Amino acid sequence: SRGLSYAMAPPALLAAPWGPEGVRRELTETIERAAKELLRSCASRSPPEACMVDSIGRRVAHAGPFKIASASSSKLLPADLAEGPVRSSGARADRLVGKLLGLRNSGAPRSSRRLARMLALLDSIHGLLVSGRHGSPRELFYSHAALFANQRNSDDVLKTLCGLLEVPRHHLRLVGTAKGLVRGHLRLLEPPAGSILSGDGRCEGCWIDGMDPFEPRGHSIAPACAHLLRVESLARVVLVVEKETVFYRLLSEGVLEKHKPLILVTARGFPDLATRYLLRRIKEDCAEPRVLLLTDFDAAGLTIAATYAFGAIGESDANGVSRGWQEDLGLPQVELLFCAGGAAGAAQRFGLAPGDTQPLGRRDRALAQGLLQRLERLRDHGARGSEGAGGGGAVLAPGEPADPMAAWEEAARTLLEGGVKYELDALPGLVDMVSSAVRSSK
Repeated sequence: SRGLSYAMAPPALLAAPWGPEGVRRELTETIERAAKELLRSCASRSPPEACMVDSIGRRVAHAGPFKIASASSSKLLPADLAEGPVRSSGARADRLVGKLLGLRNSGAPRSSRRLARMLALLDSIHGLLVSGRHGSPRELFYSHAALFANQRNSDDVLKTLCGLLEVPRHHLRLVGTAKGLVRGHLRLLEPPAGSILSGDGRCEGCWIDGMDPFEPRGHSIAPACAHLLRVESLARVVLVVEKETVFYRLLSEGVLEKHKPLILVTARGFPDLATRYLLRRIKEDCAEPRVLLLTDFDAAGLTIAATYAFGAIGESDANGVSRGWQEDLGLPQVELLFCAGGAAGAAQRFGLAPGDTQPLGRRDRALAQGLLQRLERLRDHGARGSEGAGGGGAVLAPGEPADPMAAWEEAARTLLEGGVKYELDALPGLVDMVSSAVRSSK
């Protein structure tokens, strides 16, 4: 089945791997025109930031012959800029040009520094769009390390640019490093990272067997093409675990063989976009299997679980509504898997030793309180409609809350009231806990 053409798959697969070609061309043109507009504004004085758009200008093949912009400047300006204003290529260009010119006209040192950072990232993004290759935010930071104190600064500017251009990050050919792993009874139709449509409208891809004996420790979820994956599976349950160690422990204990068909997924910590794209595709392609989330019983683990269910905080507004340019990767019907009674319940049912618990710290309490506040905002706003903001939880106790949000709130309150936390690695009966949840889901 390897080498299957995308022409044999659903028509949606006939899109280019980095988004529609029209969007790529519009993004390229938007950046080029913004650079030209800024050059026009800078031509008379030629401030330092003018040279930062020069590399973008050199890539613009249709700009025509160049002439000297002014007697006092050695910079060259496209001849078509000397006559009349540059026509905007739409709302994207209007927003981007307005932001760049606003920063330039501000005159404040902070604005000049932010303008330099935005131009540097735009230069790199334009290069990726034109060349056809892809990069990572980490690579973007190191390419301009002199302008950023740390990667958080460059990521903040990148988020601003995504908002101005109203596209998700992968449309700019920027992806994260591979983190997620998947193993189980499924097949993935995975396009090559650098593939493009051929003349007859076909794009070659290959089927990946989720139980491939040559990948016994799981298949790495490729971030370069995760948003284009297609999945085939008869599994009725998908188990998502927080930690890589727990993922390998469940594999070695034979959980997949005991409960087949089953899919096991981990993002090895905080969920990355590629893993979340895969989970959304599994839900859409495979007849809505139940998705169970298994994390450490601490504030960080509950926050990770909430990211799978409701999305990362930066992807939505204060009410939990996804921003227009950011794809909604939340999974409203996922179920949080935790033991009723917290650490005391885990000790009674699954052998958790008293020495394997730890008291909550100040940060743990702050995270748990923040999660409760977020759940309250989601409940008040009704962001998930009549079905609730989450799929409830498998609390491993008789009787399930009628309110689907109640399981999430119960987990956070149980953690705060108990005052102790524990990690899954310390749970002797982990496999029994998983088996009980999976059997009740089938």
